[in-house]
Parts: sequence; C-alpha cells; structure tokens
Amino acid sequence: MTTREFYVNVLDLIDVIVSDDPTGCVDTDAMAAKARELIASLDAKNEKRKGTETKEKKEAAARREAVLAFLKEQTEPVTRDTIAGALDMTPAQAGAACKALGALVAKSEIKVDKARKVAYSIA
Repeated sequence: MTTREFYVNVLDLIDVIVSDDPTGCVDTDAMAAKARELIASLDAKNEKRKGTETKEKKEAAARREAVLAFLKEQTEPVTRDTIAGALDMTPAQAGAACKALGALVAKSEIKVDKARKVAYSIA
C-alpha cells in the first residue's frame, strides 16, 4: 500500500466513523484536514521531482544528441550496433536513443550476413 492509498483510505474511513459515532467523540474534521494536507504535500513533492533533471536524464539527453549528430553524418542506414560502437555506448542505449528521437529518425531493414536487422537513418 502506498502512502497516497493510505491517506485516501483514511478519508474513506472518516465517513464510516462519522456514521458509526454520532456522539462526535472522534475529531473527524481534523483527521480529514490532515489527510488532505498530506496528500497535497505528496502531490507537490511528486510535481517537483518530475521537473528535476536527474543524472540519468542528462545522460540520456546527451546520448540522443550524439546519436542524432552521428546519423546526420551517415549517408546510408546503420544498425544500432554500429552506432553503439562508434559512440562508446551499449546497443540497447543506442536503440533507445533512436526510438526516443521519434520522427527525426527513420527505421528500415537491412540484411547483415544472413540476418535482417533494423537500421536507422535521418528521416
């Protein structure tokens, strides 16, 4: 159970407490206010984290730029293995960078030895 789920459950339980405790011995208003405050705090923290540039995000952006520059220099489509070898990254990182570039990069198939492989070029 996440923290958010816990606070939402507290808010749901407050309705049950109010209906079961007509005397008002439990301060449900304060509980509800605190739960809403904590949920708002979670929302603010998550929003701040979304906008923050992490080390991984910076590295991925640098890889995308390097792959784009490399592909602009190529006259023929190249495989992700070729990109990875030229730019000192793993083939998975090269493929992810090509995928992240979206419409800027065109995919095609080429035959390498006896196998067909995906090749990338500038769209």
